[in-house]
Amino acid sequence: MATGSGRHIGERATPRTIIALTLLFLGTLWFLVIVSALSARQDSIDATNDLLRRMNHAVEEQTKRQFDLIAVFFAACEQILGADPARDPRDDAAFRGLIESFRARTAEAIAIRLVTPDGETLEIIDQGTRPMANVAANDFFAGALAQQGLFVGRPTPGLLPDGRHGLPIALRLQQPVQGVALWLAVIDLQTLSAAYEKQRQKPGGTIALLRDDGAVLASAPQVETSPGQSTIGTPPFGEHLAAGRQGVVLLEDVPGRSVREFASYSSMPDLPLVIMVSEDQGTALAPWFRQTLWFTFLAFGATLPLVVVAYRSLRLLRTLASHKAQLQHLSTTDHLTGASSRQHFVKALAEALLRSRREQTALTVVLFDIDFFQRINDGYGHAIGDQVLIRFAAAAKNCLRDIDLLGRVGAGEFATLLPNTSVSAAILVAERVRREVAGISIPTENGTVQFTASAGATTAVATDKSVDDLLKRAAEALHEATAGGHDRVMVA
Repeated sequence: MATGSGRHIGERATPRTIIALTLLFLGTLWFLVIVSALSARQDSIDATNDLLRRMNHAVEEQTKRQFDLIAVFFAACEQILGADPARDPRDDAAFRGLIESFRARTAEAIAIRLVTPDGETLEIIDQGTRPMANVAANDFFAGALAQQGLFVGRPTPGLLPDGRHGLPIALRLQQPVQGVALWLAVIDLQTLSAAYEKQRQKPGGTIALLRDDGAVLASAPQVETSPGQSTIGTPPFGEHLAAGRQGVVLLEDVPGRSVREFASYSSMPDLPLVIMVSEDQGTALAPWFRQTLWFTFLAFGATLPLVVVAYRSLRLLRTLASHKAQLQHLSTTDHLTGASSRQHFVKALAEALLRSRREQTALTVVLFDIDFFQRINDGYGHAIGDQVLIRFAAAAKNCLRDIDLLGRVGAGEFATLLPNTSVSAAILVAERVRREVAGISIPTENGTVQFTASAGATTAVATDKSVDDLLKRAAEALHEATAGGHDRVMVA
């Protein structure tokens, strides 16, 4: 039972099976690695996008509170002055106290200015300081006069006492009062950027406050720029804002930057502002990349041993096949002459006999006997006898067709199986062999050895019950040839 199982296993363990199973395993392994890597990458992107959305919401709320505070302050100022139009805000102690209270509440991050119709900037708290530059040429001056509500201008230098860049937010008074046309709040960009810096993802994250026309107002990390401009560049938000107030996109072509970024953006209600929170794609996907790298190494670690095992298995199968072929050759071939062994010849003859009967074709057998072979062995030695056998087999094969079979059936006896051959044609073949053999010369120390061969031929008949009947008649014909003087061909 175990032998049968082992044989079935051996039959199934073919090179094709090993290659197929190896490729199937490796294909499945790497398919799972790739699918897992892609799934993990998408999970990492989704987690990054969710984090950016939450950060964007937090930054938006923080920024909105500042602008709401400015709007509430402007409304309070408007109400105070509206209650007493004759009150001069530059000299009114209550108004000055309101501004001082506002500055203290904002930790002096927002400065309050008054602007006249001709663009002159008035300082309420520090009136003795150097007069500030005229702002009539700035975008916030004309923009605030032309619209209702808050107008956010471009970052502008000179609006703060030390010359730092400030973000101007202007509001037109409903009715000019005492030569004042605009309220102006100036946010310190360093303070705003510092607040953004605490919230941004490090090291590759950015937070930016933009106008809806693409102008960068503030950013973290802060970039030293010329007044009103930014080297950060303007992300292409036009098509995204048109599609929705907020979203998460992958920025690939950001002017002035060579990195790809995941960016969450949202436009602030009632304000022409856009909050953008972004993170470098490489930084965001770094944990996924490391994890995928480890999985890839593990997959390679499984692949290499499997390939080695498969390779060694294939080599083993080739070795076994070679050994099997050698054993098969040894079992079917005479090792000295290369002719078929007696057992194999008899088996082949039996199959040929059945085929001849089934197909109604001729089948002839010729037996050869090397004349006086024993005398050659005794007189010249077995080495010369072996040479005689080898030379005879070579001569006989030269006279046969590819479909014919030569077998060694005795010490100096050979047989030929001639399918589809009549006895008359077989006699011609035997005569050619006999003549070829008669021409062989083997030089030895004791002179040249020449030898002859006798042959007996017979053809299969309907009364043959087995190959023994056929071989028996051929043997009888061979006996007649040797008895008649050797070196001749006889038929039975």
